[in-house]
Amino acid sequence: MKNLRGLVLPIVALAVLVIPATVFGASNSNVTQSISAGTLTTDIMDATRTPVTSPTVGMSATAFSFNCQTTTGTLGSDAQRVYVTNPSAASTSWALSIAATGGGTAKWQNTGATHTYAFNDATGSGCTNGQLTVDPSVATVTADCTSTACTSATVTKGSSTAMTGATGVTLLSGNSSASVWRGYLTGIGLSQKIPGEQAADSYTLNMTLTVTGS
Repeated sequence: MKNLRGLVLPIVALAVLVIPATVFGASNSNVTQSISAGTLTTDIMDATRTPVTSPTVGMSATAFSFNCQTTTGTLGSDAQRVYVTNPSAASTSWALSIAATGGGTAKWQNTGATHTYAFNDATGSGCTNGQLTVDPSVATVTADCTSTACTSATVTKGSSTAMTGATGVTLLSGNSSASVWRGYLTGIGLSQKIPGEQAADSYTLNMTLTVTGS
């Protein structure tokens, strides 16, 4: 029998290094951006696109007359541009119109409404009670945006219309080609028949611009 006394046995220490696995993310990242359509609007603005607080149109002055007479005016100037802004809001069509603020019962009237005459009565070719004709066909259309489709060729001016009842007059319209469009009208013609013997005074008729689309 082999004597093991005095025999030194070496002790071997085994060390195991455990390295945890590291999970790395993707080296790129997706950035998203959403651009929503704006709102179809109309306004009267100056050359810097600042809204005009109290826009007015002055009709030509006239003197008292025993006969029917006609006065004229111009809606839309460089200082008071009639704007339409369509920032992808109406993709099929839109139309800008003008009508009397009070509807068909509105009147030209002086302060206190003691004297009035009509803007929408065709009786006697407009001379019996008064009638206003709006002519956007003579106006100038100016596109005010930079896209290739944003030109005056993508919109259509309305035709000369004598106002009757509460019906408004279409000034400008656009189809799907004008789904992204901003521009303005200047030089819209106005012509008012004034009845004979209308009292000498200063008269006002309030009008409202409206743009609708789909």
